[in-house]
Amino acid sequence: MDSQVFYILVSMVSTSAALGIIFFLAWRNLGRQPYALTWAFAFSAAAIQWVVYLCAGLFTNPQVHWLLVSLLAIVLMTLILRGHCQRTGSDLLPQNLWPYSAALFFVVVWTTVIGPHAGLRTMLVPAAAAVSLLLSAWVIVRHRQQTRPAEWAAAISLVLFALSQFIAAGIAVVQGPDVEAGFQSLFMHYNLITLPTGYLATSMFVVFMVASDISEEMKEIAVRDQLTGLYNRRGLAEHGAQAYASGQRNDMPISIVMTDIDRFKYINDQYGHAAGDDALCHIADLLRQDRHGDDVLARVGGEEFVVVLPGVDMARAIDMADELRERIESSSLVADGEELSMTSSFGVATLTGKDTCLNDIIVRADRALYRSKRAGRNQVDLESSQMMISKDGSLQPISQG
Repeated sequence: MDSQVFYILVSMVSTSAALGIIFFLAWRNLGRQPYALTWAFAFSAAAIQWVVYLCAGLFTNPQVHWLLVSLLAIVLMTLILRGHCQRTGSDLLPQNLWPYSAALFFVVVWTTVIGPHAGLRTMLVPAAAAVSLLLSAWVIVRHRQQTRPAEWAAAISLVLFALSQFIAAGIAVVQGPDVEAGFQSLFMHYNLITLPTGYLATSMFVVFMVASDISEEMKEIAVRDQLTGLYNRRGLAEHGAQAYASGQRNDMPISIVMTDIDRFKYINDQYGHAAGDDALCHIADLLRQDRHGDDVLARVGGEEFVVVLPGVDMARAIDMADELRERIESSSLVADGEELSMTSSFGVATLTGKDTCLNDIIVRADRALYRSKRAGRNQVDLESSQMMISKDGSLQPISQG
């Protein structure tokens, strides 16, 4: 074996082994994502494949060597594609890809042993790899409405690698049924130039894509309340500000509904903190019902929640708050084997010309919430600046004056 080829193969073995270890550690330490373990197995298979290439001189039967190399290549491409499907949750491809891989290997065996055909035998694996790479790129791009930059980079590298593999397959098939030294040499040299480069480039971009996933997950964790899954104060500030800015640009109303579980301390003292956590999750689930995609829900205190309602005026916000109040009152929670009835108080505020940011509306909704608490709990109230005195002396919302 040429010394340059030897060093290339050694570097591919070590790189593949390192990638296998990286993805195994990613699986073990970063949430045990199935795709990470799948890719750990894939790159382990790749490392074995490159070792088999290195040990070609130990095989007395070249057909056995070729079949083993082809088998490991098929396992690699199947696991890589399967990993992309697992990462994206894609249902665009069959759940079980192994029957297709087995059929491909059968054709390899046929063209190698039963009906030898040098061109087809050599063409099958790079052609199948190209198809697998294109499918992987397609799955990545179709994963979400707004593809992330790291995903675009990975998809483009996969497409470029696929094109190089299609060319390799074309070089292989034109030699026909018999081995021709010229085409065989061209095929080998072309692969030595393109295969390591494409393999390493796509691998690194996949690692970059996974790192981007982890970064996005960490950002999401930073803005989420870990108990209820709603936004926390930071998430409310970020996403609420976006909703406020959008409402200002489009000249739309925006309302805030704040709610606080009545006598929550009693639930914790009487039934324990586990029951209190269940109560918070129960309320969060009720708040999620019938929400629109641009609504923002957040837990901002121990038992205090905020709902940002873009495009909703005061009258509709009051109705929605009252619907939520009735839903909570009529939905009980089971604690220590007994049904626990809960109520919540609500405060509502709507954007006015004096507001300069979302927090101005939140402050007024908070005042309204404490008005409802002082008035006896389990009711909906408005902050006094948005109330007016009616003819009979009672306060009512300005929008109904």
